[in-house]
Amino acid sequence: MSVAARLEEITAAIAEARRAVAAGALVDMSGLDAAIGEICDAARTLPAAERDAFAERLVALAAALDQLALDIVHQREAAQRQRANDAYGQEGPR
Repeated sequence: MSVAARLEEITAAIAEARRAVAAGALVDMSGLDAAIGEICDAARTLPAAERDAFAERLVALAAALDQLALDIVHQREAAQRQRANDAYGQEGPR
């Protein structure tokens, strides 16, 4: 698989993970760090003429990862609020 195709696959997986988190599902992103490492390593071998465009795609990937991380933080915070509401009622702790 080409490095561009692999990047597209990872980008699609992140988009799917964001949709799943938005729907309240837990996501397993194991292996993502290794996959990103592979495309970063492969990017070093790209012809010079392709590097700038690919670098822009990597920046977009980083932004998508940042947004996924925020989505997961928000999901965790919402779950914590729900547990607190369940434990203490709607008014919160007294």
